[in-house]
Amino acid sequence: MGACHWKCCKNADNGSANATSSPSPDHRPSASGAQSNDDESDWYLPSRKYQAKHIDHLILQTLKVIGKIGIENPPEVLLKLHTIADQEEGWIKVINSMVSVIPIDNPLGPAVIVFLLDDCPLPNKDTVIRLCKMFDLSQESSSKGRRTPCQQCNMCIILGLLAEKLAGPSSVAMLTQGTLEYLVANLDEKNDPVVVLHSLIALEKFAQTSENKITIKKYFELENRNPLLNLESMLNSSDQVRAQVGFCAQWCLDNLFPVLNRKYTYELMNLKHINAMLNVKDASEYLKISPDGLEARCDAYSFESVRCTFEVTSGVWYYETNIRSAGVMQIGWATKKSKFLNHEGYGIGDDEYSVAYDGCRQLIWHDAKSDPPPNEGIWRPGDILGCLLDVENRESIFYLNGRVVSVTSQLFNVTSLPPGERVGYFAAASFMSFQQCRFNFGNKSTFLYPPSREFQCFNEHTSLTDEERIVLPRHIQMEQLRNILIQEDSCTLCFDSTADVTLRPCGHSGFCKKCCVMLTECPMCRAKICAIEL
Repeated sequence: MGACHWKCCKNADNGSANATSSPSPDHRPSASGAQSNDDESDWYLPSRKYQAKHIDHLILQTLKVIGKIGIENPPEVLLKLHTIADQEEGWIKVINSMVSVIPIDNPLGPAVIVFLLDDCPLPNKDTVIRLCKMFDLSQESSSKGRRTPCQQCNMCIILGLLAEKLAGPSSVAMLTQGTLEYLVANLDEKNDPVVVLHSLIALEKFAQTSENKITIKKYFELENRNPLLNLESMLNSSDQVRAQVGFCAQWCLDNLFPVLNRKYTYELMNLKHINAMLNVKDASEYLKISPDGLEARCDAYSFESVRCTFEVTSGVWYYETNIRSAGVMQIGWATKKSKFLNHEGYGIGDDEYSVAYDGCRQLIWHDAKSDPPPNEGIWRPGDILGCLLDVENRESIFYLNGRVVSVTSQLFNVTSLPPGERVGYFAAASFMSFQQCRFNFGNKSTFLYPPSREFQCFNEHTSLTDEERIVLPRHIQMEQLRNILIQEDSCTLCFDSTADVTLRPCGHSGFCKKCCVMLTECPMCRAKICAIEL
């Protein structure tokens, strides 16, 4: 399953995050570790002064194992890094090592940073401030080119993730004048687009703390021209990284840092030709969806998912996805019963009601299990993933740039229903951190790699109301929700449909049928649901 396997070392050794902080001799890892030298045997000692090259080696080993799935126990290399980072000096050295050695062109590089920062003990405020000083984000340091684009990219990822995890006073303390000037100075079209992208995302994550958001907005207002306006023009670039920059700049302008007299993007779009899109009401909480509803991106450390608005129950259907980033995404098909558990790392393909292809790790996912596809299918930015579903022949087929990667019937193994009731299937996808793709549900005149068999596309067989086509900025959505008058008989989960269901055997009510079909246990008492009574 997507991100969940990567969080396994938190729960190792009786589930204690501190279980590895002071290992006893009985729990000392074996000598068959990441590096073979005379000093390896005493790496675990708290007083050990670790050599930078030793930690560098462990980081690179982590990069190798992070894409391997099905690890029941945490790899030894992760236990070592966890123990090193449990001490302040060790944590600083692990961070500096990630900055130095994680390559900019490895699609799993950002995942390693996310994973280690998520798994290792969080630093205190003083340690974070010390780290920022060590980074030396002054204009003078930047102008002298003391760091490579790769190092700058990794620094920005780390700053953003720490700002997100330490939202509040620690995040405010991190956003010094030097940090702010450094990140904004990076928002220049002449800079490496990967550095621009992660500087922009870091600013977004700092803005999750309201005091920082005000500080950043004021700084932008002092600029002769808001740099986000220039970056937004990259949205339709043929370069996939620049297109990501444009997407993120537009999202920030619409959601975080609005500019006076600039209309929101959704107000300018003609969406009459779009009849199927990503369903903003059927997406996990941190997923970013474009104003036209056809592009999605995740910059959170959770595993974010979404389904399409259109459900198919029979026939042959096809859609395409433009892979913007080459990291971990699980793209395919899901029924309504498939659950999005973003914080636990479960997404499309991680339950029995969905199937997905992951072209980064080259795996087919179903029921939280993975199998390598019969044909090589590693994706790269700009590639096109085609997804075909043949309901009658019980097949789902994945293509990469028109070439068949895998044919599977796994999705159909567990979907038996009472006579007369049909299973509905949705196009669906899940995203690891810093991943993005764009969907074509048939709204364009042609697909780039149409399959040889006859098929249908969503856009020609459904429709949306003008209201359903609108993807509002989040702050406008929240304002509308606050203004909605909730009826007394509304469902206590969605506050939309009428509460007309009683759960059996516990007898709790107050829910609608639409919400209940996605539940396995009562939200009030956690009793297993055996039946619902209208």
